[in-house]
Amino acid sequence: MPFPPPKILLLLALILLAACGGPGVPATPEAASLSPTPSALPTATPDRTATTQARTATAQAQAHASATALAATAVAEELFGRGLVIFRDEFVDNRNAWYTGVFQEIETNTIEDGVFKVQWSGRGTSYELYMVRELSNFIAEVDCQIVAGGSDASCGLIFGQREDIGYYKYEIFADYFRLFVIRAVGEPRTLAEGNPAEFWRSGEANRLRAVREGDQLRIFLNGFLLGEAEDATYPEGKIGVTTSSYADAGGAVLWFDDFVIWELP
Repeated sequence: MPFPPPKILLLLALILLAACGGPGVPATPEAASLSPTPSALPTATPDRTATTQARTATAQAQAHASATALAATAVAEELFGRGLVIFRDEFVDNRNAWYTGVFQEIETNTIEDGVFKVQWSGRGTSYELYMVRELSNFIAEVDCQIVAGGSDASCGLIFGQREDIGYYKYEIFADYFRLFVIRAVGEPRTLAEGNPAEFWRSGEANRLRAVREGDQLRIFLNGFLLGEAEDATYPEGKIGVTTSSYADAGGAVLWFDDFVIWELP
């Protein structure tokens, strides 16, 4: 399916308000979250016509995914051993006060059947944040299933988020992924991109992982390394989940489950 032409989208920031529980314990909110607030931070429709630099990053990412899968798994196990769980939500209820309801007439969020569900009826993108901590070294994971929307629907993780400044975004479709930098001023900058089809589970939940240690950024799909980069644009910030619909008519449905954040030393 042809990818839509580049177009700047309005970012609709959905904010998660939660109070911090003990390590490994879901946070219990003091109050329900506020309505989402539109943000001035733009994002662009991804363009699959890669530049030479992007093609190189894609080839490197695909090579890493195929050739270093076992090594990446070993590294991940070592990291998990050093990490401390500071947040987990399996969406059995809304104790962490995610925004639910209709926003801007095109997005509907619900928590039911142990899943956080996001449905789009138009074109847009949004995110929700774990608001309690800003982290520089971490592992973040979430299950995401693209239930409807095909290649016009995406989900992902954001990190390094600083209000009115920018953040990193790991965005994935069934046939395309990218790790890129969103800036308050200027165009998004791609750090890695490629096709995740080798590791994508169609019609099922897929496990997304982002790992940050200092300036080293790595993204995984179902335990396999997709891409990595070194970047220090945003050394610290909040972490969250994100969804997007790139079809004017909408119809995208995405489900999240088991969102976990580990702090690394």
